[in-house]
Amino acid sequence: MRTWLNFLGLLLAGTALFCSTEAIRQRGEPYPGLANVNRLRTSAMSASGPEGRVIGGSTPAAGTWPWIVSIQNIYSYHICAGIIVDKRHVVTAASCISGLRAKNLICVTGTNDWWNLTASYYQVEKIHAHCNFDKPLYHNDIALLELNEDIVYDDVTKNITLADIDELQEGDVLTMAGWGSTEAQGTYERYLQQASGTYLPVDKCRDKLQNQDDVDLGHVCVQMNVGQGACHGDTGGPLIDQQNRLVGIGNWGVPCGRGYPDVYARAAFYNDWIRTTINGCTIS
Repeated sequence: MRTWLNFLGLLLAGTALFCSTEAIRQRGEPYPGLANVNRLRTSAMSASGPEGRVIGGSTPAAGTWPWIVSIQNIYSYHICAGIIVDKRHVVTAASCISGLRAKNLICVTGTNDWWNLTASYYQVEKIHAHCNFDKPLYHNDIALLELNEDIVYDDVTKNITLADIDELQEGDVLTMAGWGSTEAQGTYERYLQQASGTYLPVDKCRDKLQNQDDVDLGHVCVQMNVGQGACHGDTGGPLIDQQNRLVGIGNWGVPCGRGYPDVYARAAFYNDWIRTTINGCTIS
């Protein structure tokens, strides 16, 4: 474990920071992680205090999301979110890390502010992407990041409980969090935001999205009110039920906050893949 103060002094002098105006992976757009390192930062980072991120969201109290991490590039810029599943592994979307190298990724833990210079960070040693990622398109969008050292747990840093049985019923309240932008193609702010919606079964989700191909039993759909929902930068983030269990990992959507369902990888569907990959086995 290190803090950013140990690390940034070597990087900030004369180093350009990078950003992106890409995803939660918007349908038809490039992989969000790769896009994030291909665009120069175009606007100053907000330093005036907590502002919106998840569209229509609110700022949670410190420690409310102890399992969430900011996945960043080596220039300390937020790429995507991830979720701590054990002391050595963070689960995220495969589209977040597709085309990137492990040595260029860092996971920042224990903070609502991804630009917190005293937060703990961990370097990524290996990337384990699902072998059927995007086969077919927008399916199996899940990956594990294996860290080079154990995460230190405390009051604001813990692992999440995985939902291992699919018990979701239509109308169940589900809550998401992330560091994404407040509008389509907007820039990221600094502070974590959260918002709640209701579970929408696969068949009704397909009808609402007018899409029969890109949503299946491996996905969880969440219906938000107009003006709320996931947006660019929220890919890989957690979706939890009212028992604080992980039920989804941020996957893809359509333009932010317009009343369409947001789509997550279903944690229960990929539970075996997560556990076997952590244990050194591989299954598709």
